[in-house]
Amino acid sequence: MSGEELGKQALNASGAKQGRTGAYNTKDFQLDVLGQLAEMQALAQELRGALSDLGEKKSGEQEKSTLLRFDGRTLVAIGAIALSLTGYVLQDARNSTRREAELESMKARVTSLERIAATNTEGRIRTEVELSELRQGQEEIKAMIAAHALATKNPASGK
Repeated sequence: MSGEELGKQALNASGAKQGRTGAYNTKDFQLDVLGQLAEMQALAQELRGALSDLGEKKSGEQEKSTLLRFDGRTLVAIGAIALSLTGYVLQDARNSTRREAELESMKARVTSLERIAATNTEGRIRTEVELSELRQGQEEIKAMIAAHALATKNPASGK
């Protein structure tokens, strides 16, 4: 199998993906990456087979020994670690964004409540002033009624 054939297979394998109709979440992302890692592992095994067929014994042996350090299980493990870190980073970003949105919402509510409290305080002061004025007026009316009643009881004392 030549390098061109391997490249065409890799393009066909990665290009044959279907479009997603639902929401794309972290688990879908992880599954996609794991699928890509499996494809890369298969491609690496095919490349390893092609390299061993080239016939260069010493260089082939050295490359094979270096490739063995990074076999498929190691690549999958590294990919899984990368996916876990990505998941943690995405979750932390979501949490930070949610906290910031909640803080902004809380600030808006506090500002609104402060404005309402100021309006209520102004109204309460105005009402107290009006009540005081009404009480004074009521006292004046009572005094006038008392004076009038006193004047009507003693009509002779006024003359």
